[in-house]
Amino acid sequence: MWITYSIFCDFDGTVSQGDATDMLLDAYALPAWHDIEESWRAGRIGSMACMREQVALLRCDDAAIDALADGVTIDPHFPAFVAACRDAGLPVTILSDGLDTVIARVLQNNGLGDLPIRANRLTRVGKQRYSLSFPHARTDCLAASGTCKCALMRTLCRPGSRAILIGDGASDFCAAREAADFVFAKGALLDFCRQWALPHAAYDDFSDIRRLLCNRIFDHLAATPQETSDYHEYSANG
Repeated sequence: MWITYSIFCDFDGTVSQGDATDMLLDAYALPAWHDIEESWRAGRIGSMACMREQVALLRCDDAAIDALADGVTIDPHFPAFVAACRDAGLPVTILSDGLDTVIARVLQNNGLGDLPIRANRLTRVGKQRYSLSFPHARTDCLAASGTCKCALMRTLCRPGSRAILIGDGASDFCAAREAADFVFAKGALLDFCRQWALPHAAYDDFSDIRRLLCNRIFDHLAATPQETSDYHEYSANG
């Protein structure tokens, strides 16, 4: 029996070095965006409401957003990781609760413009005003997210394959618990995986993930599920 995997990857703080959405808000949003952020962190609003209200506070034009995106750096090992996945026939999809145009430009700048992206949709509605729409939201999303990663992973995971999630923060919590077969985690997501005893591995950058995948997946694509069960040894304490 052949085993294959579908790779789902967060963007802000995972692919990008730093949170590109926060960089944009810091640079061009009215200061009240911090109050909205605090309401989200305190659990008073969901991330979809948080992002909608914060984006409404942006005061800039498209050129300013493009310029900021051009300054966003990514994990230097991410392109090699994507290439290795493609060589092995493993699809990689970006799942983000961030901004589609920013993500697309950053990836394009790094030769990865053909990577599929599922994210919130940024639209200019005035000379220096923007709105956010949510093509990947669901009314039953447990996290009230703009991008329901759980639903997307279930929909996009190739038939017969196992879902691997790579992430770092709260937007990945629900997907890690409800939709992923295995998680590569750092930051708050790593603490969450440990708390819930989810199958996971800690990582610092994509060279770690590539090495672990090469050791435990790429060489075992033709193995049975039982034969690949030792991969989950990495879950012990991260």
